[in-house]
Amino acid sequence: MKTKEEIKHYLDTLSPSEDDMVQIIRNDFDRILNSAASCALITVEGAMSVLAERLRTELEALHIEADLDVVVKVSYHPASEISFDDLCSLLTVIHEFAPQVNIVWGCGTDAKLAETDYSILLLIGTSAE
Repeated sequence: MKTKEEIKHYLDTLSPSEDDMVQIIRNDFDRILNSAASCALITVEGAMSVLAERLRTELEALHIEADLDVVVKVSYHPASEISFDDLCSLLTVIHEFAPQVNIVWGCGTDAKLAETDYSILLLIGTSAE
């Protein structure tokens, strides 16, 4: 598990998205990093057909048992698109592991992705128990 400083450094290395949501999303990441008792960062990349299962595997490994705030950014290639149903499927996976979670989510483009791939950047902040 990465420390909050390691997560901040990782977020600083990411290329800005080509849309206007980057600043809003980064501010939400910072809000969790600055207020959570502990944090976990999950990054998953691949075709939509396997993305939900990879996310489920990552969440299972965390053994979440506290109140959570989550920020999720889903990225896709600028020549591609993402469906609302696919987004809902990914958010449903998160709710499977934490039904009471507060989720802030957004989408953006990432030219570094293959046209058929998507990526998820998910920051989980847990409150002190």
